[in-house]
Amino acid sequence: MSRLTPRTRDELTPAQQEQYDRIARFRPPGANGSIGGPFDPWVRSPELAQRAVSFGNFIWERTTLDRRIVEFAICVTARFWRSNVEWVAHARVALQHGVTQDTLDAVMAEQLPAGAPADEQLAYEICQSLHTTHGLPAPLYQRAVEGFGEQGLVEMIATIGYYTMVAMTLNAFEVQAPGDTQPFAR
Repeated sequence: MSRLTPRTRDELTPAQQEQYDRIARFRPPGANGSIGGPFDPWVRSPELAQRAVSFGNFIWERTTLDRRIVEFAICVTARFWRSNVEWVAHARVALQHGVTQDTLDAVMAEQLPAGAPADEQLAYEICQSLHTTHGLPAPLYQRAVEGFGEQGLVEMIATIGYYTMVAMTLNAFEVQAPGDTQPFAR
């Protein structure tokens, strides 16, 4: 369930319908017409939907970062924002890309995943620092650039920034994860 007022496609404005149709090409609507995730709220602002989906496609398909690191950073962000939909969706994908369950368990416990590869540990430190202190101390910045390069660091920041917006949207509209899986109580 969501706080968002349910609307059928026919109840949307033409501009909203255009974005609905665009999103429905890669994310088929459910039986009730809902697209799910942050997309139903975003469709209410057609230009935002167009730009957010395009930005998300860049993060999903074209960063220089390994997909495992991108998914891991999304999970750290989902944990920070206590975003059920984001956690459920991206923890599954992170596992598919090689992040271990032990590592995800450490993230869920808000702990540095000690047994994780060095690049995941560094990504965790970067994400946590940006989320909690809103910056990167000089030594961590230097390690981040050494580990991911300047372009990779910029793309990691873009990833967690984008998924912060996703988490805020999901949380504000109380979009629920499918089924009964709600790791974070509201």
